Amino acid sequence: MKNVQNESFMIRSLKASVSPSGICRYGKTFSWLQLSFLFMFLTSCLMAPFTMSFLKMDRFSLKLVMPAALSAVNDRFAEQLNGIQIRNGKLTGGQHFDQIEEGKHLLAVDMEHEWKPNGENGRLRVKGYDNAVIFQPDRLIITDQNGMGFSVRYGKADASLTDPGVYETEAVIGQLWLAQYKPMIMMLGCAVIFLIQLFFTAVLAGGIWMAKLSKMIVIASCKEAASAAICASALPAFAAAAIGLIRFDLITVLMVHTCGVTLMIAFLFRYMAKTRRHNENVHSGGRHDKSAVV
Repeated sequence: MKNVQNESFMIRSLKASVSPSGICRYGKTFSWLQLSFLFMFLTSCLMAPFTMSFLKMDRFSLKLVMPAALSAVNDRFAEQLNGIQIRNGKLTGGQHFDQIEEGKHLLAVDMEHEWKPNGENGRLRVKGYDNAVIFQPDRLIITDQNGMGFSVRYGKADASLTDPGVYETEAVIGQLWLAQYKPMIMMLGCAVIFLIQLFFTAVLAGGIWMAKLSKMIVIASCKEAASAAICASALPAFAAAAIGLIRFDLITVLMVHTCGVTLMIAFLFRYMAKTRRHNENVHSGGRHDKSAVV
């Protein structure tokens, strides 16, 4: 054990992640601080494909978030946006704007700031309407009947609408929204991945620790169980990250990681059970030999 402890943290981490025997031999050598670092590193590997994918994204289908508001956009409203340009955070162009009201839907180009939404950003409402899409000189206001509502500043976004249709109008709205809220989406996505990884690791560590009660395997402490869970997820995390960097799909990345960890844990249990039976046979054989001599 002393020789194992003398090896560097990096070497021990690599050896502990490649095989069940490595997990059993080197997993006992990590401190809680080192295990925390390994957990954060592996979680960061899973976050990398998601982050890279979002950094490259310049358009977003806002219908996934606000379906009713985007469905209210029609050809008549799209025609009014013909010739409109967004430059340096300001909306210019266009000639004649009519306010379109259809039931509880409002579509408008409001150059005079006549419409003022109520509530905090993210939960904005336009009084008297369930769904609203309003272009103002310095911002876009969009609210949906599901309770979501945003004020989107144009910022540094540049856009030009020339003879737009409904699809082009929806695309521009999604582009403007994504430009402002991309950092928030990335933070939420990374937080979800972190919580999933934390929950999954805690369940695995708890399961390994509980298996000790059935005497299937030998686990000395909770730290050893946590070490086994974290080290067993190393190779699956690297594989999932590599697949995600080639072609990102969150469900695929999580599925590859989950299935890989499940297989590693199964191999670990098999190895530990086999080692335990071998040790029992050695001890029982030794006792038998001594009694025979007597």
